[in-house]
Amino acid sequence: MRIQDISKALAFLAAVIGIASCSSTKSVPEGDRLYTGLKPIKYQNYEKSDHFYSTQEEVEAALATAPNGAFFGSSYHRTIPYRLWIWNAFNSSEGKAGKWIAKTFGQAPVLMSWVNPELRASVAKSVLRNHGYFSGNVKYDVNIGKNPKKAKIAYTVDFNNVTTVDTLEYANFPDVADSLINATKDQAVVKTGDPLDVARLDAERVRLANLFRNNGYYYYQSPYASYLADSLNEPNKVQLRLQLADNIPEIARHKWYIGNLRVNIMKKTMEQLKDSFIYRRLSIYFNGKKPKIRARLLLSQLRLFPKQMYSYSAFLESADRLNNSGQYSSVQFSFTPRDTTTSCDTLDMAVSCVLNKPYESYIETNYSNKINGRTGPEVVLGLKKLNAFRGGEVVDLNVHGSYEWQTKGVSAGSSDDFNSYEYGADLSVTFPRLIVPFLKRRRYFTTPSTTAKASTNVLNRPGYFKMHTASGEWTYKWQNTEKTKHEYSPLTLKYQHLTYATHKFDSIMNANPYLLATMQDMFIPKMSYTFTYTSPKQYRNPIYWSITASEAGNVLSLINMAAGRKWNAENKKLFKNVYAQFVKLESDFTKTWSIGLKSQLVGHLNAGVVYSYGNTKRTPYSEQFYVGGANSVRAYAARSIGPGGYATTDGSSYIDQMGDLKFQGNLEYRFNFFGNLYGAMFLDMGNVWSLQSEDNRAGSKFKISNILDQMAVGTGIGVRYDLEFLVLRLDWGVGIHLPYDTGKGGYYNIPKFKDGQSIHLAVGYPF
Repeated sequence: MRIQDISKALAFLAAVIGIASCSSTKSVPEGDRLYTGLKPIKYQNYEKSDHFYSTQEEVEAALATAPNGAFFGSSYHRTIPYRLWIWNAFNSSEGKAGKWIAKTFGQAPVLMSWVNPELRASVAKSVLRNHGYFSGNVKYDVNIGKNPKKAKIAYTVDFNNVTTVDTLEYANFPDVADSLINATKDQAVVKTGDPLDVARLDAERVRLANLFRNNGYYYYQSPYASYLADSLNEPNKVQLRLQLADNIPEIARHKWYIGNLRVNIMKKTMEQLKDSFIYRRLSIYFNGKKPKIRARLLLSQLRLFPKQMYSYSAFLESADRLNNSGQYSSVQFSFTPRDTTTSCDTLDMAVSCVLNKPYESYIETNYSNKINGRTGPEVVLGLKKLNAFRGGEVVDLNVHGSYEWQTKGVSAGSSDDFNSYEYGADLSVTFPRLIVPFLKRRRYFTTPSTTAKASTNVLNRPGYFKMHTASGEWTYKWQNTEKTKHEYSPLTLKYQHLTYATHKFDSIMNANPYLLATMQDMFIPKMSYTFTYTSPKQYRNPIYWSITASEAGNVLSLINMAAGRKWNAENKKLFKNVYAQFVKLESDFTKTWSIGLKSQLVGHLNAGVVYSYGNTKRTPYSEQFYVGGANSVRAYAARSIGPGGYATTDGSSYIDQMGDLKFQGNLEYRFNFFGNLYGAMFLDMGNVWSLQSEDNRAGSKFKISNILDQMAVGTGIGVRYDLEFLVLRLDWGVGIHLPYDTGKGGYYNIPKFKDGQSIHLAVGYPF
């Protein structure tokens, strides 16, 4: 390019930048300025501690204001403020279309008058006081840039000394309440030496209120006690007294006990109930010959009973159990004094349960389209019968089917050879309890469950094979705490049967011993356990982690050993068919970072390994790993990557692009466009590998030195529409790197841009 051309280009670029700069302040009124972000906040006179860091976080939240074009919602960094330019271009338009564009896609200028740094500094100063920094101060300066219509804000936060608690005294409480306080002093939220924090003081009052209500004081409330402070004796220290008011109601001064217990089973709210009967300690009211819920089930879900002292925690547990059972659309508790005398200490309890509709239907859809590959929809239709046997049981029947076809790029044969479809059905019965002989009853965080399930599935690859899979399983689920869940399947029996295979596929299998071993008729007697950890709901940046360990065939092999057969003997049979023997480990981890009110950054890792030995040296086809698809590496179709650096030559990727080892990583930024429409930008990577060398799949064996180069990488964008009850998702994935030699050098080795794209239409988030 000539120097004159470069000069012209630079001049043009400068003109564009100048116009854009002018356009950004077009709507700024006279006497005001466009806010362009914060200068790094300066902190003075502080001591590092957990209390300081938590206070600092709240101060920054009070001072934070995102400017136009904020980078991931940042108050400090900006990108191109294109939404502001759209606003300036169309906001003054007289037509409806222009105003709609400005409102929908534009963003009004963030003005200094709207930011109001004086008010925000005042709020931040209140934050300091609430955390014990009573002499703290917040100042600000407005820094005007080269353009006088733009400005940044520079805050200075002076913490100074923090006031701490010298002593805490509890006064004027009745003897019984005072003894409860003394017995639980080690659980006190406020202790000597703690910063004088308003949130902690309130938390201590709430702790006492819950303590009293768990011990019979139904009518006690936390505002009945208040703090008195004395700060005269020593600087930056305060003596506290938490004192019970003299004028609290008499009903709040003594314990209460449960009287009569009534349970109303209704089909709709305010239904008049005509029938009733008494079961042990329950008076059950309903309409009809018998209640829709077994009395024994109701008794097991309640934690408050007649003659029992009222307990707030028992009430919460009862409410949670009933609400989480899935049988009721609403559950309401009421407690009424037996009479109005001052000596009354009895509360009659009533529980009103409105039943859900007996049947519930659902539909799930998934659609993927590889622009130069396979495409097809998947549909699941299901029907649930709630409370099937009057014991809270749920019967779930669903049918599912999918169809996949090759749209173009078929290298050999007809496109029909690459079409495929899959269909099947599942029937399950879930019981709201653990059905285990001799198991002693114990309390769980939520109602445990036992599920019996039968499934059948048919996979048809026209021109190649048809495989029929039938399975049955027995599964227990329970939850000990809010954060941890357990799932144990003592027996899952699966049978895969190759119904037929074409001569073409027979020749492929005969030439590929690995494929022949994985596709043979086989029983899979499996046992599995899954542990799941989920952060509490109130966490701003929660995590999700699950790990599943499973095995197959080992118990049978032990039985065969007892019968005299060697552990390593191959081709041992169950019902005249070889059974699989392997161990398998899978893990899934998700971390979410909240960025602003409606933006999130989500990281996801998924890994797994399966090792076959003893009776079978190859893992069954249905137990192997794959990557690609709507919930994996979205730039590529399902089962179109790997294993390792192996690449198919005939386009039949779904046959042998499976592996024994899997690693997948995803990073996705989710943000709000407007209303219920959200956008996403993502980066995906992953692959599968084999654990053994295979002549027919060159480069498939896992080697730590090749892991980075053999990781398929893709990026893309997407949109999501939140219907509240489900999320519709459309993702466009673009390939960056393929794990095998494509004939193109460099890290970006996609031969043609159009060949490295996939479009996925799905329901729900990918992870």
